[in-house]
Amino acid sequence: MTINRRRFIAALTGGLLITPLLARARTDDPAAPRMQYLSARAGRGGGYFVSGFDADGRLCFDLPLPGRGHGLAVAPAQDQAVLVARRPGNFLLVLDLASGQVAQRLEGEADRHFYGHAQFSPDGRWLYTPENDFDAGRGVIGVRDVQQGYRRVAELPAHGIGPHDVKLLSDGHTLVVANGGIRTHPDTGRAKLNLDSMRPSLVYLDVRNGELLEQHELSGQLHQNSIRHLAVTGDDRVCCVMQYQGGKDDRPPLVGLHRRGQALQLCHAPASLQQQMRNYCGSVSADSSGQCFAVSSPRGNLVTFWSAADGHFLGHTSVADGCGVAAGIEPGEFLLSSGGGEVLRYQLRDGSRQLLQQLDLPGARWDNHMSSLLG
Repeated sequence: MTINRRRFIAALTGGLLITPLLARARTDDPAAPRMQYLSARAGRGGGYFVSGFDADGRLCFDLPLPGRGHGLAVAPAQDQAVLVARRPGNFLLVLDLASGQVAQRLEGEADRHFYGHAQFSPDGRWLYTPENDFDAGRGVIGVRDVQQGYRRVAELPAHGIGPHDVKLLSDGHTLVVANGGIRTHPDTGRAKLNLDSMRPSLVYLDVRNGELLEQHELSGQLHQNSIRHLAVTGDDRVCCVMQYQGGKDDRPPLVGLHRRGQALQLCHAPASLQQQMRNYCGSVSADSSGQCFAVSSPRGNLVTFWSAADGHFLGHTSVADGCGVAAGIEPGEFLLSSGGGEVLRYQLRDGSRQLLQQLDLPGARWDNHMSSLLG
């Protein structure tokens, strides 16, 4: 096996232990490990897919999609997952994780589109979907009843424009919303229509009645710092990551930490790495212990690691076009995926500087997000 010299050097300098995931065909062996990770992907020959694979990299299913997928929400019982179309897509696919088949396809409302993410309630009864009420220029949260075949039964205000990602806190009814602040309309595709006046915000709302509980806006020089993706630890520490829409020479903070009732803490990487992030974070995940976060910056071929306790910068590694991040089994462990087809297991471990192996999944170009069934 040929080892990429640049990545080898990055591993030596990043203080990380790296082990691979190797994709193998699924077998009918009942003792085979169950699927533990999900991600949308593109095929090298064209088309879009959603794949499930286990912690050893064995492919469990690989299903074609009607369009490009984005995020996946896993039901608490881990029997189903919902794939959401990439903005401004309008489909949801319900996946049966036991059979590896599509159980249901749903279309959004005619005057709404999805933003690419969703969140199940802790009891699995409700699915919350960030949506664009594009004619009114406002964000909303669709509420779907799983027991009624995911029928949309209510709508909550997002208290902002462009609600991209949502997560629930441990109480089961406080929803954290990443309002990116960017207005779009399907008539103009993915064009950003309000960059001069955008107002991104981190919002907490009560899903029982839509009440606004807290709102933290980025204003002034940071008003173009679009809050996009979220990760939440078991003790309700929120990490939000951003995609800056302002000047290319600006170096705004791209990682924020928050706990309800406190001020939003904005975090900076060392100057050279802050520049390498290229004002864009693609995804974020907490590890299984809730002690650290991994943040991907695919435009900079970079993944950074942060302390959940105080926002301290913990290190980095280079992953070409690496965007998908998910928690591994062990504390400090993450899986990262890349547009080049790699799936890598990273272990944050002080003093460890050994590259063991890295392998590709043939034919796969992994998309932005990866979900774990380990939680």
